[in-house]
Amino acid sequence: MLSRDEAYQLIVELNEDAHNLCYDDWVEADNMEDEDPDRAEEMREEASYNQAAEFREAFQSTLSPEQQEAILHYTKVDEDFAEEFNMWWGEE
Repeated sequence: MLSRDEAYQLIVELNEDAHNLCYDDWVEADNMEDEDPDRAEEMREEASYNQAAEFREAFQSTLSPEQQEAILHYTKVDEDFAEEFNMWWGEE
C-alpha cells in the first residue's frame, strides 16, 4: 500500500492538473470581479465545480485500483487528508 505521503502527493497532482484544465475559467472569473462581483462569484463556483469534476474523472480514470484504495483508506483514518480530498472531490 502507498504511504500517506505518496497518496497525498497523488491527490495534490490530480488537483493541480484539474486546476490547470480549468485555469481559464478561474482567470475569467477574476477578470469579472470589478465589472460584476456577483457574476464573478457565480463564475468561481462554476470553475470550482468544473475543477472538482476533472479531479474525480482523473481519480477514476488514471489511478490504479490499488492507488484509489490507498487514498480512500487515508480518507477514513486521517482527518486532515480526508478534508483536503473531500474539498477537491467536491459535490457530484
